[in-house]
Amino acid sequence: MKVTMTIDSNKSIQIGHSELANIISWSDDDRRHGVFFTPLFDHPASEVRSAVAGKSFTSQDELECLSRDASIEVVRVVANNKRALKMFDAPLILKMISRDVSVAADIAENLYRIRESVRSDVIDALLLHTDPKIAEATQIFVDENQFEDEDDGTYASENDPLVVDDPD
Repeated sequence: MKVTMTIDSNKSIQIGHSELANIISWSDDDRRHGVFFTPLFDHPASEVRSAVAGKSFTSQDELECLSRDASIEVVRVVANNKRALKMFDAPLILKMISRDVSVAADIAENLYRIRESVRSDVIDALLLHTDPKIAEATQIFVDENQFEDEDDGTYASENDPLVVDDPD
Protein backbone atom coordinates (compact mmCIF):
# COMPACT_ATOMS: atom_id res chain seq x y z
CA MET A 1 0.00 0.00 0.00
CA LYS A 2 1.51 3.30 -1.08
CA VAL A 3 0.78 6.40 0.95
CA THR A 4 1.48 9.79 -0.57
CA MET A 5 1.52 13.14 1.19
CA THR A 6 0.48 16.16 -0.85
CA ILE A 7 0.84 19.80 0.12
CA ASP A 8 -1.47 22.30 -1.61
CA SER A 9 -1.88 19.77 -4.45
CA ASN A 10 1.47 20.92 -5.86
CA LYS A 11 4.11 18.78 -4.17
CA SER A 12 3.77 15.09 -3.37
CA ILE A 13 6.06 12.56 -1.77
CA GLN A 14 5.64 8.90 -0.99
CA ILE A 15 5.80 8.17 2.74
CA GLY A 16 7.52 5.07 4.09
CA HIS A 17 5.98 2.80 6.73
CA SER A 18 8.02 4.13 9.65
CA GLU A 19 7.34 7.74 8.72
CA LEU A 20 3.63 7.00 8.37
CA ALA A 21 3.55 5.29 11.77
CA ASN A 22 5.30 8.32 13.28
CA ILE A 23 2.83 10.75 11.70
CA ILE A 24 -0.09 8.75 13.09
CA SER A 25 1.53 8.54 16.54
CA TRP A 26 2.37 12.24 16.62
CA SER A 27 -1.09 13.35 15.51
CA ASP A 28 -3.66 14.38 18.07
CA ASP A 29 -6.04 11.63 19.08
CA ASP A 30 -8.88 13.54 17.46
CA ARG A 31 -11.80 12.33 15.36
CA ARG A 32 -10.89 14.70 12.54
CA HIS A 33 -7.67 12.71 12.06
CA GLY A 34 -9.62 9.46 12.11
CA VAL A 35 -11.03 10.14 8.67
CA PHE A 36 -7.52 9.98 7.29
CA PHE A 37 -5.84 7.40 9.54
CA THR A 38 -8.60 4.88 10.30
CA PRO A 39 -8.52 3.36 6.77
CA LEU A 40 -4.94 2.34 7.55
CA PHE A 41 -6.05 -0.20 10.19
CA ASP A 42 -5.39 -2.98 7.67
CA HIS A 43 -2.13 -1.59 6.31
CA PRO A 44 0.42 -4.33 5.53
CA ALA A 45 3.00 -2.86 7.93
CA SER A 46 2.40 -3.87 11.55
CA GLU A 47 3.98 -0.65 12.83
CA VAL A 48 1.30 1.35 10.98
CA ARG A 49 -1.47 -0.91 12.33
CA SER A 50 0.00 -0.49 15.83
CA ALA A 51 -0.13 3.28 15.51
CA VAL A 52 -3.78 3.15 14.41
CA ALA A 53 -4.59 0.65 17.20
CA GLY A 54 -3.45 3.15 19.81
CA LYS A 55 -5.85 5.89 18.76
CA SER A 56 -9.26 6.37 20.34
CA PHE A 57 -10.77 7.49 17.03
CA THR A 58 -10.44 3.94 15.68
CA SER A 59 -13.89 2.35 15.42
CA GLN A 60 -14.97 -0.61 17.52
CA ASP A 61 -15.10 -2.91 14.49
CA GLU A 62 -11.58 -1.95 13.47
CA LEU A 63 -10.28 -2.32 17.04
CA GLU A 64 -11.87 -5.77 17.23
CA CYS A 65 -10.13 -6.68 13.99
CA LEU A 66 -6.82 -5.33 15.33
CA SER A 67 -7.31 -7.35 18.54
CA ARG A 68 -7.02 -10.46 16.37
CA ASP A 69 -4.01 -9.18 14.41
CA ALA A 70 -1.20 -11.54 13.46
CA SER A 71 1.27 -9.23 15.19
CA ILE A 72 1.34 -9.52 18.97
CA GLU A 73 2.65 -5.95 19.14
CA VAL A 74 -0.56 -4.71 17.48
CA VAL A 75 -2.66 -6.75 19.93
CA ARG A 76 -0.65 -5.31 22.84
CA VAL A 77 -1.40 -1.78 21.67
CA VAL A 78 -5.11 -2.65 21.55
CA ALA A 79 -4.78 -4.08 25.09
CA ASN A 80 -3.58 -0.65 26.19
CA ASN A 81 -6.23 1.31 24.29
CA LYS A 82 -8.61 2.58 26.97
CA ARG A 83 -11.51 2.99 24.54
CA ALA A 84 -11.14 -0.55 23.21
CA LEU A 85 -11.15 -2.10 26.66
CA LYS A 86 -14.27 -0.12 27.59
CA MET A 87 -16.09 -1.41 24.49
CA PHE A 88 -14.98 -5.05 24.31
CA ASP A 89 -17.00 -7.92 25.69
CA ALA A 90 -15.47 -10.68 27.81
CA PRO A 91 -15.03 -13.32 25.06
CA LEU A 92 -12.91 -10.98 22.96
CA ILE A 93 -10.73 -9.93 25.90
CA LEU A 94 -10.34 -13.55 26.97
CA LYS A 95 -9.26 -14.46 23.44
CA MET A 96 -6.66 -11.66 23.58
CA ILE A 97 -5.40 -12.98 26.93
CA SER A 98 -4.96 -16.45 25.47
CA ARG A 99 -2.86 -15.14 22.58
CA ASP A 100 0.31 -14.25 24.48
CA VAL A 101 1.58 -13.70 28.00
CA SER A 102 2.56 -10.11 27.17
CA VAL A 103 -1.02 -9.32 26.15
CA ALA A 104 -2.33 -10.92 29.34
CA ALA A 105 0.10 -8.78 31.37
CA ASP A 106 -1.06 -5.61 29.61
CA ILE A 107 -4.70 -6.45 30.28
CA ALA A 108 -3.93 -7.24 33.93
CA GLU A 109 -2.38 -3.76 34.22
CA ASN A 110 -5.46 -2.19 32.62
CA LEU A 111 -8.26 -3.94 34.50
CA TYR A 112 -9.60 -0.61 35.72
CA ARG A 113 -10.40 0.28 32.08
CA ILE A 114 -12.67 -2.72 31.54
CA ARG A 115 -16.42 -2.35 32.03
CA GLU A 116 -17.68 -3.63 35.34
CA SER A 117 -20.01 -6.19 33.73
CA VAL A 118 -17.05 -7.73 31.88
CA ARG A 119 -14.34 -7.31 34.50
CA SER A 120 -15.19 -10.25 36.76
CA ASP A 121 -14.86 -12.78 33.91
CA VAL A 122 -11.52 -11.25 32.92
CA ILE A 123 -10.31 -11.23 36.52
CA ASP A 124 -11.27 -14.88 36.94
CA ALA A 125 -9.26 -15.84 33.85
CA LEU A 126 -6.24 -13.77 34.87
CA LEU A 127 -6.22 -15.19 38.40
CA LEU A 128 -5.92 -18.65 36.84
CA HIS A 129 -3.22 -17.64 34.37
CA THR A 130 -0.23 -19.96 34.24
CA ASP A 131 2.21 -17.06 34.59
CA PRO A 132 2.35 -16.26 38.33
CA LYS A 133 3.26 -12.62 37.68
CA ILE A 134 -0.05 -12.06 35.89
CA ALA A 135 -2.05 -13.81 38.60
CA GLU A 136 -0.23 -11.75 41.25
CA ALA A 137 -0.86 -8.44 39.44
CA THR A 138 -4.52 -9.36 39.14
CA GLN A 139 -4.76 -10.27 42.82
CA ILE A 140 -3.18 -6.94 43.75
CA PHE A 141 -5.81 -5.17 41.63
CA VAL A 142 -8.59 -7.10 43.35
CA ASP A 143 -7.15 -6.43 46.81
CA GLU A 144 -6.62 -2.71 46.20
CA ASN A 145 -9.68 -1.82 44.15
CA GLN A 146 -12.47 -4.28 44.62
CA PHE A 147 -14.06 -6.74 46.93
CA GLU A 148 -15.83 -9.92 46.00
CA ASP A 149 -19.55 -9.86 46.65
CA GLU A 150 -20.16 -12.99 48.66
CA ASP A 151 -23.78 -13.26 47.53
CA ASP A 152 -23.25 -13.61 43.80
CA GLY A 153 -19.48 -14.07 43.37
CA THR A 154 -19.05 -10.94 41.28
CA TYR A 155 -16.62 -8.12 41.86
CA ALA A 156 -17.97 -4.76 42.94
CA SER A 157 -16.10 -1.48 42.71
CA GLU A 158 -15.00 0.47 45.75
CA ASN A 159 -13.11 3.24 43.93
CA ASP A 160 -14.49 5.84 41.51
CA PRO A 161 -11.75 5.63 38.83
CA LEU A 162 -12.87 2.17 37.78
CA VAL A 163 -15.02 2.00 34.68
CA VAL A 164 -18.59 1.13 35.53
CA ASP A 165 -21.35 0.13 33.17
CA ASP A 166 -23.43 2.84 31.60
CA PRO A 167 -26.94 2.71 33.09
CA ASP A 168 -28.51 3.16 29.63
